[in-house]
Amino acid sequence: MTTVPSDTQNALRDGIIELTFGEPDPALLAVGLVRQAAADVLDDAGPAALAYGSPAGPAALRQEIARRIAAREERACTAADVLVSGGNSQALGQALTVLTAPGDAVLVESPTYNLALGIMRDHAVEIVGVPLDEEGLQLGALQAALAELRTAGKRARLLYTIPTFHNPAGVSLSAKRRQELLEIAAEHGLVIVEDDVYRELVYEGQAPPAIWALEGEAPVVRLGSFSKTLAPGLRVGWINASGSLLERLAASGVLESGGCVSQFAASVVGRLLASGGYDEHVAVLRRVYAARRDALAAALREHLPAGCTFALPAGGFFIWLGLPPGLLATGLLPVAEARGVAFAPGARFCSDADDRSLRLAFSLYDEQTLQEGARRLGAAVTAAQAGRA
Repeated sequence: MTTVPSDTQNALRDGIIELTFGEPDPALLAVGLVRQAAADVLDDAGPAALAYGSPAGPAALRQEIARRIAAREERACTAADVLVSGGNSQALGQALTVLTAPGDAVLVESPTYNLALGIMRDHAVEIVGVPLDEEGLQLGALQAALAELRTAGKRARLLYTIPTFHNPAGVSLSAKRRQELLEIAAEHGLVIVEDDVYRELVYEGQAPPAIWALEGEAPVVRLGSFSKTLAPGLRVGWINASGSLLERLAASGVLESGGCVSQFAASVVGRLLASGGYDEHVAVLRRVYAARRDALAAALREHLPAGCTFALPAGGFFIWLGLPPGLLATGLLPVAEARGVAFAPGARFCSDADDRSLRLAFSLYDEQTLQEGARRLGAAVTAAQAGRA
């Protein structure tokens, strides 16, 4: 059973297997690697590692990120194409501050990452959901939404998308749709904000190319992060964008005042990338999380009644489960909690998201606990179908 330290974002409840939380298992956090890298940074850089730092972030980290992109994504990239962020949440907030005004329409997949919706609401934008299918964002529905907004005299400024190992749906946008999305965005003057946080956590084949890495005329802001692969408490990520767009994002009053948003932690991550320790750690995570995904999927197949459906995700942290006709996830949740398991109902992931689905995270627990969670969930679904509390 996983033990989460006190004073963390999500507190686990006694007796409940919390399949709600999409966060790394604390037992897998790279404590030893971070400790050694932090000591090395202090030994080598001394006070410079503890200063405000360049607004763009430590040069060493930006160079390492650019090197990895050029080698792994076949996209030319230099340190000048990288802006260090305080993780994807801070980066998304920064993009919304710079690229939108109150009242603008922001398009999102439905469902989408639920906590991103809160960041958007902080900016007083109108959130417009566009449905997904097994190939990702439905582009016909996107064009219809854009036409409807244009008719209403509203400005659709930004599309927030998670095209690779989607949270919560687990799907990835198909190659054909990625290219078509760039064409649609260019036609409508739409900025694509690509949340790419799960790219490294791929369990089948290779991750598809980032939208930002493809050729196209549309402006794309790619958000990357080390929160899922290294440690969320470091609060280190990065932004890629075209030159002029990246300059706008970097010309922030917050950055001008405080410098890099995570100077010391970013220096530590730069050292880990350069040493090879990060790649070794990610290789372990891929093996562990793939085994957990498989254990949960096998147990769901064994214990869930007929009518429940899901697809095995090729990466990321989540299984998106469809319920049998007549059941809603919000109604099922208290029944499940009474049997010792919790999940995130689909209704949380956009105002127009389907409540006949729910999200299960497999990152936080070991295989045996995930199997027990699936057994409890199966019992809850069966009880709900039979009308028993």
